[in-house]
Amino acid sequence: MKRERPKPLPDLKRETLGQVAVVLLPIEKLKVKSPRGVPFEREIHDFLVTSFNGYTVSSGNISGHWKDDTGHDHYGEHRQYKVAVAAQEAIHCFEVFLAGIAAEMQEECIYIEIGREIYLIYASAPKSEQTQ
Repeated sequence: MKRERPKPLPDLKRETLGQVAVVLLPIEKLKVKSPRGVPFEREIHDFLVTSFNGYTVSSGNISGHWKDDTGHDHYGEHRQYKVAVAAQEAIHCFEVFLAGIAAEMQEECIYIEIGREIYLIYASAPKSEQTQ
């Protein structure tokens, strides 16, 4: 019995998009209007599509429990946003955006994962306070 030669695999196009960034945002605040009169979820959508050409969002049963630096227990339900960040400049841009959104949502900080690192982005001071 003669064995047939395996057919070569076809060529394919592959594009690396960067590291994965995952952010958890408080679900109850996403429908609230920002200071610009637009729901936060719309502003987040516009930013992610404009800055990163797209994103993936997961909602449902994403919740967490944590203690702050004073030992106080917290609980929250979240929507998860996932985006590819290709360069350090893109990561910094994303972090600055998140710090602003945190302040406007009156969140102390926002949970983020980039690659294998997990950290918090703290709310930035409003622009009026930064110039004083």
